[in-house]
Amino acid sequence: MQPLLPQNDPDLDTRNQAIGQQRQKYQWSYYPNDNGTPMVKKLPQDEQPFNKPQWIRDSISVILRVFGNQSLEDFLAGSSCSKFVLYGITTWVYRFINNIKNTKFLLWLLNRLKPLLQRLYRRRELATQTPNRPEKNSQNNQQQNLTSLEKTLQDYQNLFQIIYLPCVSEHFQEDREFAAHRVAGPNPLVIERVKEQLPPNFPVTDNQYQAVMGKEDSLAQAIQDKRLYLADYKIFDGIKAGDFPPEYTKYLCAPLALFSVPQAGNCPRSLVTVAIQCHQAPSSTNPIFTPPPPSTPKDQQWSWLIAKTIVQIADANYHELISHLGRTHLLIEPFVIATERELAPNHPLGLLLRPHFQGTLFINNAATVGLINKDGIVDATFGGTLNESLRITLEGVRGYPYSFNDSMLPKFFEQQGVDDPDALPDYPYRDDGMLIWNAIHTWVTSYISIYYHNDQDIVDDSELQHWVHSLTKDNGGRMKGFGESNSSGGLDIHSKTYLIDAVTLLIFTCSAQHAAVNFAQATYMSYAPNMPLAGYSSAPSTATGATQKSYLDLLPPLVQAEAQMNITYTLGSVYYTELGRYAGKDQPPYFSDGNVAQPLKDFQDRLQEIETIIQERNAVRPTFYNFLRPSKIPQSTNI
Repeated sequence: MQPLLPQNDPDLDTRNQAIGQQRQKYQWSYYPNDNGTPMVKKLPQDEQPFNKPQWIRDSISVILRVFGNQSLEDFLAGSSCSKFVLYGITTWVYRFINNIKNTKFLLWLLNRLKPLLQRLYRRRELATQTPNRPEKNSQNNQQQNLTSLEKTLQDYQNLFQIIYLPCVSEHFQEDREFAAHRVAGPNPLVIERVKEQLPPNFPVTDNQYQAVMGKEDSLAQAIQDKRLYLADYKIFDGIKAGDFPPEYTKYLCAPLALFSVPQAGNCPRSLVTVAIQCHQAPSSTNPIFTPPPPSTPKDQQWSWLIAKTIVQIADANYHELISHLGRTHLLIEPFVIATERELAPNHPLGLLLRPHFQGTLFINNAATVGLINKDGIVDATFGGTLNESLRITLEGVRGYPYSFNDSMLPKFFEQQGVDDPDALPDYPYRDDGMLIWNAIHTWVTSYISIYYHNDQDIVDDSELQHWVHSLTKDNGGRMKGFGESNSSGGLDIHSKTYLIDAVTLLIFTCSAQHAAVNFAQATYMSYAPNMPLAGYSSAPSTATGATQKSYLDLLPPLVQAEAQMNITYTLGSVYYTELGRYAGKDQPPYFSDGNVAQPLKDFQDRLQEIETIIQERNAVRPTFYNFLRPSKIPQSTNI
């Protein structure tokens, strides 16, 4: 039985022929080896966004600012005339690319310059990793060598010339900012409620807890009140530290961090950092750090800042490898391939999903040759070796920390124990995320109900069942924890409820989830001292005795910080398309079926309401959070 279709269906032979052509075009491959994550074998030409003027202009605008930023740093030693020339060239090019009439010329130029630009960028990348980079002299001062061992926090701020210095640079040392990252930062996905007792390898005492939260509180009371939360980065335990570039020794710990919410009646009831342990196994050389009172010696304050930074390093690696690359980009790619291979062009599910897959294969393919390749950005700047980083990423794709079915947003919050707003009132990612999730779920329910009236319609849709099988088989998508178990022991989809939930998760992941973890990069991660991608000294073995130099030694060399700034700013600054807008402003409706018009309008109206709700929330809530405003959520994972 064929599914009910939104437009005239060709005969079965024509339909099967179209699917056969798509299967030839979208063939399965696996990265980085036969046991790796599924990826498309060859990137189809029409997957490349070079024919999308807005994407071109936004992307080149960001790249210009990044390279202009670097060029300005190079020009500082020159005359004011040199600076003026650089500014003039940048301004002219920026104005040129924003003129829509020049788009065709840009397409022609980009396709011919792309190989040359890649080679030039690679040469520059290698040059910046050379430890003997010459210093630049000016008439008034001498510019510090980016690879110098002697550095200050001001040097990290000086990396920002044209690019705006993020506001977090003024607050990142504060305990309040550190705790806020767990609920509203780039990676608000790790904290978990302590349900019964602390893990035995994190022996925080009541005295340590009460030194932070007050004598009237206790660990037992906080657990009973559902106010105690843990961030555990055990996945990095035993990871092999990075060895590229070879002149730097890197470190990546597997810390634990404990947080608590103040008792009812206290305001604000935001997370408070209680304790940090830098390694998993407790010992005399692995102390528990607690926030020092203002009157404590300076060495303890530096030790505490070092401990927080070690957590931030782990969180940055967890964010990039699992939450970002693994659980959005690479998790979605098999669904893109299976959709193109198994669903005819006018299949209702394919029609709904394809706009949410636009550009994903292209950006993933670009990552394999520029980010997660040997000697690439991940190899150069992350804490683990490239192989270790890829191993961690594959853990995420295969179901860490949860399988596909366990990643439905309401279920995720429930499993983490963070679903109760009375116990954890200041959690902007949860609160805004559920608004978006529910809006998408309502839209998907209305859309699916147009074409599938009951569960039997789902069972009888052969293309849909082939889609599921393509996703789960070993020579296909290799998806774990996806689909419903059937009576024969296999996996399929046999209920309308499950199809709606699964499609909601797909669209949420492509759009809102990726927006939450991607666009926070420019705001929080481009300034390396806030969230370094690697440590460059080992964790302290005592809770005292640290100095400012101890802290600065932990931070990345300036050349590494510059590389981190460039990539996180670029990835976190390009916005293309908008959630709910399936057709451009002056284009005909994307869905030709008139039955879709009203549910789509309801979805778009609800997103506008959510935009207002989030803006009103940000005016009053303790922790500002702006990454899930619908106007800031692209349709797909396209950058």
